[in-house]
Amino acid sequence: MNNAFIIQEDTLSDESPKDNQPELRARAEVLTDIIEALVNVASSSYWTVLSKYVFDVDLDKAKRSLVKSNDTTEMFRLQGEIRVGEKFSLENLLTKYRNELQTIRKKINE
Repeated sequence: MNNAFIIQEDTLSDESPKDNQPELRARAEVLTDIIEALVNVASSSYWTVLSKYVFDVDLDKAKRSLVKSNDTTEMFRLQGEIRVGEKFSLENLLTKYRNELQTIRKKINE
């Protein structure tokens, strides 16, 4: 005999539904600031300098070290470093934050 449906949903919820609109609005403001900052950084020449002389160099060093490495722990560390280095781009960050902001705005407007 299945007694799973004996207790009705109405008897379990004694508290009213939580209004999460203020948290959503606060997160939307933060995301807007982040997106604005990323757009400004991406449009400046500073990002291309950093990408060319810092991020790309570190990524190439990690790839070369991975080829030479014999230690499995070091190989896993380098693979993670390469994965993060290849995934990190301003365009990807902008897309991620814009999608999150759109989702939050849809929830606010419901």
